[in-house]
Amino acid sequence: MPPPRTIRKIRTIEKIRETFAEFKGRYGAPRIACELHELGEPCSRNYVAKLMQQEHIKAKNGKGFRYSQPVEGNINVAANLLKRCFDRLPDDR
Repeated sequence: MPPPRTIRKIRTIEKIRETFAEFKGRYGAPRIACELHELGEPCSRNYVAKLMQQEHIKAKNGKGFRYSQPVEGNINVAANLLKRCFDRLPDDR
């Protein structure tokens, strides 16, 4: 008969995997710990994080923020009526 600590660990790992699959791999240790608390399984965030690390369970990373210029800034550009060349630097005088 395995010790009670091992039984608790196995039961918690199973619940972690179920919760992780239920939320499509988006939940990390803090959220899974909250879900387990709601299910009546007492455990800390660090305990859940340690078990997830041992079982190689890792939450998906969210999408990064990419800045893009507003579209209207590129549409309303005035035509170069004076045919000025803005590529050259002015002479240092």
